[in-house]
Amino acid sequence: MDVDGTLEGLQTYTLHGAPWYRAFFSLSNDPETIIQAQLPEDAFDATLKPGDAIVVTMLLRTVMQIKRKEPLPG
Repeated sequence: MDVDGTLEGLQTYTLHGAPWYRAFFSLSNDPETIIQAQLPEDAFDATLKPGDAIVVTMLLRTVMQIKRKEPLPG
């Protein structure tokens, strides 16, 4: 399931030599609640900055991927 949201904060760290990201974000349907997810580099768009619009891919309430929300054509 893909859900729109906003990246609220970001921490980068290294685990066993590989970059990981601790992302703090809110979802469009609940902008007051901040959610945290930890993702490896292949599941997170490293060009994102706090304030960016994102799409969060979830499976059974587990964050699988965070990527930039593409603007609507037109």
